[in-house]
Amino acid sequence: MPAQPSALRALSHRSFLLFFIGVSIATTGQFMQSLAVPFYMNELTDSNFWVGSSAFAVLIPSLIMTPVAGIWSDRISRKAILFGSFSLQLVCSVAFLVLFAGDHLTPWLMIGLQVVVGVASGFQWAPTQAMTSLLVPPEDLLSAVRYVSLSFTAGRALGPAMAGLTLLNWGPGPAFAVTIVGFVLGLAFMAPIRLRPAEPFRQEPFWIQFRLGLEYIWRRPEMRLVVVTSFIVASVGAVFAFALVASVADDVFALGDGGLGWLTATFGFGSLVVGLYVTRHGDRHARSRVEMTAVGVYALGVLLVGATPWLLFGLLGYFVFGAAHMAHGVTVNSALQVQVDEQYRGRVMSVWLMSVLAGLPIGSLIGGFLGDLVSMRFVLLLYGGLLAVFWAIVTVRSNGFAGLDRGPE
Repeated sequence: MPAQPSALRALSHRSFLLFFIGVSIATTGQFMQSLAVPFYMNELTDSNFWVGSSAFAVLIPSLIMTPVAGIWSDRISRKAILFGSFSLQLVCSVAFLVLFAGDHLTPWLMIGLQVVVGVASGFQWAPTQAMTSLLVPPEDLLSAVRYVSLSFTAGRALGPAMAGLTLLNWGPGPAFAVTIVGFVLGLAFMAPIRLRPAEPFRQEPFWIQFRLGLEYIWRRPEMRLVVVTSFIVASVGAVFAFALVASVADDVFALGDGGLGWLTATFGFGSLVVGLYVTRHGDRHARSRVEMTAVGVYALGVLLVGATPWLLFGLLGYFVFGAAHMAHGVTVNSALQVQVDEQYRGRVMSVWLMSVLAGLPIGSLIGGFLGDLVSMRFVLLLYGGLLAVFWAIVTVRSNGFAGLDRGPE
């Protein structure tokens, strides 16, 4: 029989296939809720600052909990941590739906529930990323990493895209309901998976382990660059696809709910197109070249959205930086996963995730404040310009993103 294409080999492992399907479904539903909350917050308050605060409330607790989850992922069952995270988020989604159905979902209750969701999701991302190496043999790790990256990044794109259309036609209630179904199905698919035993390592106090993880990254310039780039892209780029997309639809294009649905769907479509290509043909391109292109295109997409009053060009901008968002996410995740030692995997992935989780609330809070003070169009142009400046700085450096092409040590 002919050998399977390398891009598909990871899916031949039953546990990884179940994990990939379960996480993809749960993440997509989760990010439907992540848009439904700021959407409803915008309806209730008509305030960019409140919208930014709702993102801040979920992302800061997640940021705080992520390093704890990273260390736990190197010490105890990664599957158990992930199950606990999904279960608590499921309870919160039920609370959102019940309170909304009873017309009791106030802005402050949403903020409170977002804090709990943030704590729970803080224990989701590190074990999700770190489990890959325990589900496939080493020769299939890169293929598996690309699929996990696709799941993570596509969920962040397709979830809001589906939410935009759902919110446009039926409102927040069905979005909360789909999130509940997503977590239930995710838990059901992942229940049978079996992990290979992780390599034992020294049990040391929490802060020592975290410090060692930071030192491990600091000694490697390519990993430092990934962390910095991920923070910049999240804070001045991805924020317009998630926390501030309702404000863009309302303030920039004056289309309200309809604009929200179109923008999120277009962003998701751009992400899906590139995600399918990268997952299948990623080996054809150097990671450094893909990342350099992705960051530059991301900046152009954000600037295009901010520079035009016409929805057609705004949709083109969202498609462009949706595609760049997927290429960036898959590339930096793959680079870290193939370079990190197994005993540091959970901690390194948690630090990377912290850079994303820190960038989103900071960018959304500052962007929401400036949007109320000046305009959301000004925020788009400012953020797009900052991302372009960062791209230029990295480009003129002698090595650029060349470190991303390195293999295991």
